[in-house]
Amino acid sequence: MPIADYWWWLSFGMVLMVLEIITPGIFFLWIGIGAFITGCVAAVFPAASTTLLGVVFAVLSIISVLIGRKVIGKQQDIPDTGLNNRAAQYIGQIYPVYEAIIDGRGKISVGDTLWQASAKTNIPVNKSVKVIGVNGTILEVTPIDDEP
Repeated sequence: MPIADYWWWLSFGMVLMVLEIITPGIFFLWIGIGAFITGCVAAVFPAASTTLLGVVFAVLSIISVLIGRKVIGKQQDIPDTGLNNRAAQYIGQIYPVYEAIIDGRGKISVGDTLWQASAKTNIPVNKSVKVIGVNGTILEVTPIDDEP
């Protein structure tokens, strides 16, 4: 007794979804969804030809990939909260200079931690500075009285 066509499509969809779990990325998932839905169509319409099911699979895969891109695109528009960038939380804050900033490099005191700092001008010890940016692990600062 031959295996019904829909089992091949459902199996193919499951294999693609397992590949999605094993490999990085999010591409196999959408094609797997197309194959899985094609298997459901084949189960409902057992007389459908292989060519028709192939066309249904292609169309459903394209539609699911487009929907997936739209869903993933919305998730990527989430603003950066700085959760994994500790230095970003210091932007806009004011701290004292711990080690004079000379020739663009020095250190500032942030709580009980010292951070490397860079500035366009020399800044003496104990002068208050405002963090205006982050470059890797170096805080970019400007003296308070130099602000507009």
